[in-house]
Formats: sequence, structure tokens, C-alpha cells
Amino acid sequence: MNRNNAKTIDRILADIRTELDLSRETETELLDEIRDHLEDAVETAVSQGKDVEAALLDVAKRFGAQDVGRALQEVHAPWESADAIIACIIPVVATLILRWLVFAPDGSAIGWQEILTRPAFWIVALVALLVPVLQFQRWQYALLSWTFFWAITVIFIALPTIQDW
Repeated sequence: MNRNNAKTIDRILADIRTELDLSRETETELLDEIRDHLEDAVETAVSQGKDVEAALLDVAKRFGAQDVGRALQEVHAPWESADAIIACIIPVVATLILRWLVFAPDGSAIGWQEILTRPAFWIVALVALLVPVLQFQRWQYALLSWTFFWAITVIFIALPTIQDW
């Protein structure tokens, strides 16, 4: 592909990108895949004897950048929302369960050393840490989940101590 062809394809992709409101990773993956399809379509048209410019115009018309962008947004937006909700639910539920296992109803951590010998504590903690890694294909969601889980744990442990000052 020469520079002019690449510029035309870049313009088509820019038109599609304007219709998308997805995460950067999802947009990049989608646009890379669309770029491959556009380049293949141009090569096919050229191999059928069409002029490169005519092939690019034909491909641009067939793809309908705005329609493609809207359709991709409709398909992918609900999945991104579901990933975000799951990313929030897993650590919150795990933190609440661990809080119930570790702390007394009054919020004190008396006897927390005994908790470390309970299998339920370790099972919940490991599930809270491993499920995001296995569930989310994007490591940022797992990292976000771990960070949230860690922060809540530190808050629940430090807050009773700070209140005594």
C-alpha cells in the first residue's frame, strides 16, 4: 500500500473512530481489524483490474464509515459496561465477605491472628484475587480489582486504629 492509499484508509478509520466511545484497547483492536479488512478489500479490487483510487472509493462507500462506527458502538458498548460492573462487584462482594469473616460486628479486629488459620478466609481471598485475572482479558481490570480490594482492606484495618488516636 502506498502513502495515499494509507491516508485514505486512515481517513475512513478516523470517521469510524468518531462514532466510537469505547475503551482505547477495544477501539484499537477494532480499528486494526477493520484496517486489515479495508486493505484486503482494496487488494482484491486492484487484482480485479480496478484503479487503486477507484478501489479505495468503492471500499469507502461499501464500508459506510458512520454506519460501521454506530454498529460497532451498539455491539461493543454493553460488553464494556458489563466488564466494568463485574470488575466492581467481585472485589466489593469479596471484601464484604472477608469483613464478615475477619471483624467482629462492632468493627474490631480482635483475634485476627486466628482468622489466618481458617480455610474460608483464604478461599475468599484467593477467589477475590484470582477471579479477575481469569475473568478479564484486560489486565487493567484485574489490577483495578486488586487495588480496590487492597485499599478496602487497609481502610478496614487502619480505621479502628486511627479512631483510637
